[in-house]
Amino acid sequence: MWTHSWPSRGTAMAAPTYPERHRVRRHLQPGDQIVAALAPFLGFADHLVHRIVCRAWRRSCRILGRAPPPFPWLMLPPPLPPAGGPGPAPGTAQRRVFYDIPGGRSYAYPIPASYRHVTSRSGWLVLIASDSPRRLLVLNPITGGQVVVSWPFKEDTDGFLAVLTAPLGDPGCFLAVATDRLIKYCHPAGGGEWATLRALGFRYDAALSDLVSVGDTVYLVDERRKIWRADLAAAQPKVERKDTAFALPQGEWWRHYLVESLGHILLVVSDPHHKRLGLYRLRWDVNLWVSMPASGLGDSVLLLGRGCSAAVPASAAAGRLPGTVLVAHQPFRCSFLHVGIGWLNFPGGGGDQPWFWTESRLGAGLGDDQLVVRKSVPHWPLWSDGFTIGDSFWFFPGIDESDCP
Repeated sequence: MWTHSWPSRGTAMAAPTYPERHRVRRHLQPGDQIVAALAPFLGFADHLVHRIVCRAWRRSCRILGRAPPPFPWLMLPPPLPPAGGPGPAPGTAQRRVFYDIPGGRSYAYPIPASYRHVTSRSGWLVLIASDSPRRLLVLNPITGGQVVVSWPFKEDTDGFLAVLTAPLGDPGCFLAVATDRLIKYCHPAGGGEWATLRALGFRYDAALSDLVSVGDTVYLVDERRKIWRADLAAAQPKVERKDTAFALPQGEWWRHYLVESLGHILLVVSDPHHKRLGLYRLRWDVNLWVSMPASGLGDSVLLLGRGCSAAVPASAAAGRLPGTVLVAHQPFRCSFLHVGIGWLNFPGGGGDQPWFWTESRLGAGLGDDQLVVRKSVPHWPLWSDGFTIGDSFWFFPGIDESDCP
């Protein structure tokens, strides 16, 4: 059983133009002119607040469209239960805070308790259900739209990567998951029937493997920095593999992040504390990761996190310079062997302020230490035991037509 929401007008406006005969003509009403006059003065945050005014207002907002902000929100970990009290039952609604960093504003939306985030795209979260039966949930927390997708594996495992290739309302949207030697994919809005591809040689690692998409093509990287790709929209999809492995300095546990930027695949290699960062661009044609200077990003800021990395314009980052790197704090998104005390957030005393992301800059490579600043959220409640449970994730908010009837 599944429900479905179509993409917003704002999302559709960003797509390529179509011939006039394919455009849907809408009949304007008197209230539409009022909303049109106010629209230049309303940002996305205002739109979220004012969309509850009335049915006519919501209709007008849908017609005019409201593009989502170019800088994502940060979904914060769930709060701890009261001291000595039980946590919410798995699957029950739990208010989660989404923090708009440039705007300095927090929003709260219900997320099923104990469900684990695996990826997100264009207003949609992909979550792993923690209660039985195992399944995936594709959820728009703002509108409440959701699709339940069957479990892709025979075994009960959380050891896999995931990516949405497009907004859920796009007919060509794929949900792809990858684990040891396997890529599985489906159309989540079309029934969720899984197809399987063999990714021979690929090994999943929570800290050193990653998955990203460019259009309908997905790319996988493993701990050796080898790369796999598959065009899921091809008539007969197949997995291609390139040996792009290269050596890294010894004596450190590294993390890998794949980022799509203007159609290019970037690899960011980071130490556990994000002091030392290396940036590489994939040259598929010559089987090579090419080292890039920070200037190679152009006017972009990097946002890193498992299942949610992105490159965004520096102009949307509230004064942050190109080459700035913001990393979502994810202490539990690493394999057991890679866990060290520096990876977990134990501030070391009751009442310490928890932190949810770090900020640094791209330096001259993996040998160049950069200053790392831990960032928190103003007025976040202090907890008596002094540490934060759970991970944070980047989330690009989006509003669908179903939310504006």
